[in-house]
Amino acid sequence: MTKPELSESQAKNRTSWSASADWWASPGASNWARSEPVWGIWELPESELRLLPDDLTGQRCLDIGCGTAYVGAWMAARGGCVTGVDPTRKQLETAIQLREKYQREVHLVEAFGESLPFADGSFDFAISEYGASLWADPYVWVPEAARVLKRGAQLVLLTNHVLNVLTLAESDEEGQTTTLQRPYFGLHSIAWEDEDSVEYYLTHGDWIRLFVENGFEIERLLELGAPNNAKSKYVDWANSEWGQHWPTEEVWLVRKSLRSSTT
Repeated sequence: MTKPELSESQAKNRTSWSASADWWASPGASNWARSEPVWGIWELPESELRLLPDDLTGQRCLDIGCGTAYVGAWMAARGGCVTGVDPTRKQLETAIQLREKYQREVHLVEAFGESLPFADGSFDFAISEYGASLWADPYVWVPEAARVLKRGAQLVLLTNHVLNVLTLAESDEEGQTTTLQRPYFGLHSIAWEDEDSVEYYLTHGDWIRLFVENGFEIERLLELGAPNNAKSKYVDWANSEWGQHWPTEEVWLVRKSLRSSTT
């Protein structure tokens, strides 16, 4: 069976993540060591956001674009039977080392979120935190997620807020602004001037339409900003002062309808 040919954005993103994989090893290790999950730029606690079910015992869980697989480790700690998928071998090598160190059962698969190598209706829960949610074409990976999820299963995705993206300057030197830098309508893929990679964004209306078309019911949309006294490691595109006035990240929590005909 031959592997599908990579799209231009898939090839670019895998190359980019391979080049930066060593940088992400340290924050990945820190997250594996945590007793409570924290989320996103501002490390907001799970007790506040509640993105994971409290008890995942016996549940088949999928982390789409897992990177160093710390989210998978958090799900395994809650009893989940976890599979992490990522297209970057160097990221998965770090995940394997951390899995051995912390003795958490996380099955790792090298694959793209746009072509998941699993049977229909295989999983009870899926999540993507800055994985497929940002780096994969949503018009391809969301239908794939719908396909491999059981009816009634939840999908959670965390990515940059659309307003953050609309006001971010092309160059890192200019960074975050308070004025619109690009159109809202027609959002899809963005190749930043300073990066050899491709990110994907949709308007909120397009996200809603995509979820509904793939048999999901929308449960929550969280719009996350910076708490007081917050500090960011990514000041060029996530300024804490900016983030106290506008949302930097968004989280969609959707559930595969029990009436869904997708699977």
